[in-house]
Amino acid sequence: MKTKAIKLAYQDELKTHLADYKRLCLGISEPGVFRYRGRDALQDHILPLARASENLLEEAEPTASAFLADHPDKRHRYFHHLNSSQAFAFNLFFPYFSGGPDSASALLRALGQEGVLAKWEPEAVPAPDEGSNIDVTWTTTDDARAFCEVKLSEGEFGKAADDLRHRTKFSNIYHQKLAPHLQANRLEMRAFLDAYQFNRNVWHMVHDDRSRLIFLLPRANAGLWASLKELLSGVVAGTRERISGLLVVPNR
Repeated sequence: MKTKAIKLAYQDELKTHLADYKRLCLGISEPGVFRYRGRDALQDHILPLARASENLLEEAEPTASAFLADHPDKRHRYFHHLNSSQAFAFNLFFPYFSGGPDSASALLRALGQEGVLAKWEPEAVPAPDEGSNIDVTWTTTDDARAFCEVKLSEGEFGKAADDLRHRTKFSNIYHQKLAPHLQANRLEMRAFLDAYQFNRNVWHMVHDDRSRLIFLLPRANAGLWASLKELLSGVVAGTRERISGLLVVPNR
């Protein structure tokens, strides 16, 4: 119950801050609409749908908008929410990784990585047969690959329903590959599905010994940091060393 209260307090504070940002910095007073349980709820931290592009900072907007125009299916349903983790990720990565070698290297160093950026992809689907989405992936010129999950207002890592589709994916795709990397109790069906998003990200990483997995989480999101710490405790030591949780401060 205490953890839930911490998560809700952070989310409420963030929404209040973003509503102020929208009014004072963007000059938008009109509330946005959130469709919830069949009803429209007006929310001050949501942009009017027609002004969704203003969720992108000036430095990110040209290249991020071009990407979304070329890949309209990649845009998240709630991109116009100012607490959209997709918009947050775009505002961080597009200016640096699309800005030339020096800016790309500066961001890599900030993320604790060496090397020179060779290529990167937002909203990547690295294994089409498996089908899951990674917020950002990149490869450096030494062929080391990173998988990055970005969170902003989320209170937890995603879970999966205990249904035939997810049980089949667990048995046919994930179990054998992850068995050397997760503690035995985390490979029990219910435990695996409760940590589904995290485990899925680990699965992508372990295909290559040089790959790394990075979670970018807001400093103030204490509940999410507690969840990550618990999830990491179920990863075997050698694999856990390849996973990083990095503090970020929202860029507005």
